[in-house]
Amino acid sequence: MEKKLINSNQDIHLIYYLIMDDNNINWMDDDNVQIKRLICMFDGMCQPINPGGVACYGFIIKENNNNNRIYQIYEEAGIAFEPFSKESSNNVAEYMALVKLLEWLVANHYNKFCILIQGDSQLIINQLSGKYKVKSEKLKIYYDKTKTLIQRFKNLQIEWVIREKNKEADALANKAYINFLDNNYGEFYKILKPHFATDQQIKLLKNLKINPSKYLSKIEASRYLKKYNKNDVF
Repeated sequence: MEKKLINSNQDIHLIYYLIMDDNNINWMDDDNVQIKRLICMFDGMCQPINPGGVACYGFIIKENNNNNRIYQIYEEAGIAFEPFSKESSNNVAEYMALVKLLEWLVANHYNKFCILIQGDSQLIINQLSGKYKVKSEKLKIYYDKTKTLIQRFKNLQIEWVIREKNKEADALANKAYINFLDNNYGEFYKILKPHFATDQQIKLLKNLKINPSKYLSKIEASRYLKKYNKNDVF
């Protein structure tokens, strides 16, 4: 059975699908907490400059059912903080993605189930594990909020993954970024234009068979090119 759901309360109106046999949609009681297993991914970004750019977040939630089949049940993306403000940064966006994810899980009564959350921010995950101290007063607010939400879960694991394994959440955050610029490009053109990838960078990326995303920044373009040992072209 295919169910089409629309999330209409976010900056991006994302359509997602829950393909599941009706017999598998069972809300478990406390004694059966371990049966429902969710896999969640989150990501945040601030482009085309960091800090001070457009900070966006994205997260995705999937269920691994009893047949070991994975179904997507929700995804969300939006603006993490006021664009072009000092508070707008990658780290704020990453924390906001995780906060939004945890809030959605609690609001939809998933906090009693087994949940694995994955993200590619070593800073955020190491701060939450206690390996890193939270030195920034700005981030302390988001850290405290996250820790408070985590306490409401019965079985929660948060782990770091490499960026390449977090592409779905990254794509959602990037979609929020593109959506914002599509709607506000004329207003912010003079601010943004110097920070976008150069024509030379775009050409080199295409020569490497990499299709650059819309509004790609100079910094991101450089990261891609250096990854392919092209950092001597600048």
